[in-house]
Amino acid sequence: MNEKTIAFVRLAIPLYAMLNATSLAMGYDPLPFESEKVDGFVTGAIGVIGLIVAWWKNNNVTPEAQQMQQALDDKKQYNQLKNL
Repeated sequence: MNEKTIAFVRLAIPLYAMLNATSLAMGYDPLPFESEKVDGFVTGAIGVIGLIVAWWKNNNVTPEAQQMQQALDDKKQYNQLKNL
């Protein structure tokens, strides 16, 4: 996967969770579960996990950011080889 696809997935997960939570608040049941508590828990868990991943990960979307990340990775690898 490329960086743009990964960044899109990281954004889509919390957006889906927000859409699902909004649907639940409006009285719709978008997930195929019988209990509203299960729906709320699943939606909350997806939202929390998605937001944590989006916050934690470095999303290098632009070509410049991808080049700088590659340069940083190369430098880290060089330093590891140098210390052997």
